[in-house]
Amino acid sequence: MHRQLSFRQACERLRIPEQTLRDAVKYNEVPFRWQGDEPVFDADALDAWGSRRILALRDRDLASEHSASTRMDVKSPTEDTLLPLLLKPEYVELDLRAKTRKSVIRDLVDMAERLELLYDPADLLRQLEEREALSPTALPGGIALPHPHHQDPYLIAEPFMLIARARKPVWFGAGDDAPTDLFCLVCCGEHLRHLHVLARLCMMIRDTDFLAEIRTAETPEALIEAACADERAVLARLR
Repeated sequence: MHRQLSFRQACERLRIPEQTLRDAVKYNEVPFRWQGDEPVFDADALDAWGSRRILALRDRDLASEHSASTRMDVKSPTEDTLLPLLLKPEYVELDLRAKTRKSVIRDLVDMAERLELLYDPADLLRQLEEREALSPTALPGGIALPHPHHQDPYLIAEPFMLIARARKPVWFGAGDDAPTDLFCLVCCGEHLRHLHVLARLCMMIRDTDFLAEIRTAETPEALIEAACADERAVLARLR
């Protein structure tokens, strides 16, 4: 049975202002149902909407979201580096040979399984496919941030992020209809940290040379070093 949330509980779960959720209800942007005069929310559906919302944020709204989530998690932004906890050299593939969206997803799951990061590879594959069918995770600029439809701590052995660079760009459903050659599979197992990581990556994509550095990195170690430097640059702006 899915957990049902009140309006206030939904705001707390996503860490968003009440007016933001009120507007989403008003314009039917968020999944909910009426219970009397009050909207109520399914927790899993709300989590999925929360991740879609992060990927759709632009400019000032994204910066505000990222700043708020960072300051809620730590006293000082400089303490909040996320990538070193999620990335290792063996989590980077610089020559992904997949040629379709379906094969990209399958190859990422196979990679995570080989690294012994998964308890249930079949479930992760299903969730990733469901998430892409609901709304593509590809962003303008040629990068996609695939992630499970729901954040389940029993799905993964530990939080991780895989980064893959495709040999040839793949159509992945980006809004600008351009192909995608970079993929970051994000698996956190906890919905608030998941939203925080998505916001962090979106800020890095927007405000640093993150995409160019992934495309030009010659080794996994060089890619991680550049990505961590980009993350620190984003955090430095919050001081």
